[in-house]
Amino acid sequence: MSRAPEPHTPDIDIEARRAFAAEGGAPVVLTPDLATFCQQGVSVLIAACGPGEAPVAGLGCGCRVVHGGRIRLLMMRRGNERFLTVVQRGGGVAATFSQPITHRSIQVKGARAVVAAATGEDREAAIRQIDGLRRELVEIDYPPAFAAAYCTVDAADIVAVDLTLDAAFVQTPGPGAGAELKP
Repeated sequence: MSRAPEPHTPDIDIEARRAFAAEGGAPVVLTPDLATFCQQGVSVLIAACGPGEAPVAGLGCGCRVVHGGRIRLLMMRRGNERFLTVVQRGGGVAATFSQPITHRSIQVKGARAVVAAATGEDREAAIRQIDGLRRELVEIDYPPAFAAAYCTVDAADIVAVDLTLDAAFVQTPGPGAGAELKP
């Protein structure tokens, strides 16, 4: 059960996207609000798939939005080796950002991704964001030891995937889930 004063619904993000466009916002995949959401410390689930291959899922620990058309997904190399191999072979990538307390969820997709070395700024962002997720898990009554274990990050093992965004979708449960957030 959500502890948010008012649980998030798909309509909230759909309407916010429309309002952003109506106010003359740039035609970007991620609005400033969505970019902030993705970088605030939420759950990051990743997947990659090449032509004729089964999807491979992984777990991210944060991201950095370079601008509205590019995102830098941050993850530990350990545990995501198969995902990274598929990306290196040219597989498309999807990442879903979910906030446990409200269930607000956004998915981004892109066909062009490159594995890159993480920078110091990337490592700092990943540690800050995964700590935000840890705090939120505790807030919704996950045991602190579980939250700490789930959100453990080895800064030296962080790798980046630079993804050119093609589309974003609202994935928050409810009517309208799955709708594309069109620029």
